[in-house]
Amino acid sequence: MCVAVLVTLAVAGCGGSGKGQAGNAASNGATGSSKQYAELRWGLLTWPGGIDDLKVIWPQSYEIEGLVAQNLVEAEPDGKPKPGLASSFEQPSPTTYVYHLRSGVRFSDGHPLTSADVVYSLQRNITGKEVWTHGYWINVASVTARGPDTVVIKLKRPNAVWQDVMLFTSPITEKAQLAKIGEKALGTPGNLPIGTGPWKLDGFTPEASAELSPNPYWTGAKQPAKKISITVFKDEASLALALRSGAINGTFGYAAPKTFADISGVPQLKAPGTSETQVVINTAQPPFNNVHVRRAIAYATDTKGIIAALYPGAATEEASIVPSSLFVDLGSTSQVNELIDGLPKYEFNLEKAKQELTKSPYPHGFATTVYAPAPEASLVSATEILASDLAKIGITAKIHEVQRDEEQPSLYAKVTLFVSTTYSVYPDPEGMMSSLLPPAQIPVPNVAHFNNAEVNKLQTEESETLNTTKRLQLIGKLLGVVGAEVPYVPVFTPDALGSLSAQYVFPTFSNWTILFRPWALDVKLAS
Repeated sequence: MCVAVLVTLAVAGCGGSGKGQAGNAASNGATGSSKQYAELRWGLLTWPGGIDDLKVIWPQSYEIEGLVAQNLVEAEPDGKPKPGLASSFEQPSPTTYVYHLRSGVRFSDGHPLTSADVVYSLQRNITGKEVWTHGYWINVASVTARGPDTVVIKLKRPNAVWQDVMLFTSPITEKAQLAKIGEKALGTPGNLPIGTGPWKLDGFTPEASAELSPNPYWTGAKQPAKKISITVFKDEASLALALRSGAINGTFGYAAPKTFADISGVPQLKAPGTSETQVVINTAQPPFNNVHVRRAIAYATDTKGIIAALYPGAATEEASIVPSSLFVDLGSTSQVNELIDGLPKYEFNLEKAKQELTKSPYPHGFATTVYAPAPEASLVSATEILASDLAKIGITAKIHEVQRDEEQPSLYAKVTLFVSTTYSVYPDPEGMMSSLLPPAQIPVPNVAHFNNAEVNKLQTEESETLNTTKRLQLIGKLLGVVGAEVPYVPVFTPDALGSLSAQYVFPTFSNWTILFRPWALDVKLAS
């Protein structure tokens, strides 16, 4: 919707091989001190909207609410689900999931957590008209309380990745507050989420700042920071300047590694990533509803050139809309490589691009607009490279730099070409496919407006298949169709990146530990 960009389900950057492994601990591998410190000063890029993980499709919201409202299920550094607000969970049948709540948990206002709070929060995914997570819950038959400390979710059909979906769709906030203020108000400055996490929100000024203090009723690991001050910046250049001056201690999820490299006293955090930067093509609009036009654009996308110019040593070229690192639990390296090798390929070749264009109703090209997220300087640069190469095959592409306040469904409904980054929020191919492919996700995050009957059928089948070997085969067939139709042109997978002052360490830093969970519990003073 990382994320960066058009954040299609969120998380910080990506790349590399291996599923969401933990990265360096602020470059020194230390585990940190147990001492509390006075304040953690953090920096985020500005985003449209408030602080509500289910309504706001931006990672900045997740970075904040993850400190305040716990999810029932959280991610390990490798992305595997573990109990969060739930003390344990079980699956007594292929379509039934039981969550046992931790005892003695209180919200930051002192009210005790009950199963009624959990049911009310989870049902927002089903009944909330404004929540972006609704598409992930259309397979849910019921959410019910079984006594004061147990919640049962029943699905209509099996779902191979249900616990992964819970990683980002189960933030629990107080029922009394939600019922009082209503869905639309939650997350606005006067109606900040009340959760059970280690910190509570004391204030929020959109496009400016947020302040958090320890939740006095928190019974988990001691909060390292007595206060968290978050400053919001309009672009990555000003964010990097604040790091250089010491105005902030850290940030993560940025899209311009060169801007943040070599800042004295602020080493970079780095881990394998699982997002992907893509050229999104609106398949519902002419001339892009013609497959030969889309293939021409694919051949005219200089992936290697973009990586060399903008992400040398910090990105991986990809062959499909799913980064290869997301396949790690579905098959061996040789099986995954065989699948990827069999997909349609579009190596940069302007002659082949021209040949494809001659097969379309636009053999001499056409004029269009290509969109790019203005705050992400590197993505604007990638768009400039793309536009230059498109001009060589007769496609004149005017660049429109999209400002944060423009990124709304009304814009996504009309964009033609869009260079953006899509973030997988769990370590499975479905984490990316469930964002980009289902018609239910049009226009956000399926900005390509892609609706293919065969793909829809295959995606339903693979998501309900519990056998991993069979799932891998179905996903391979699905990606083959997507590759031939080219609604998205894969460009690269960037590494998950962050920056943190050398006085701190973040030993669990990974693509999976920075969103939807209380990540600041792991930001400790260096020993």
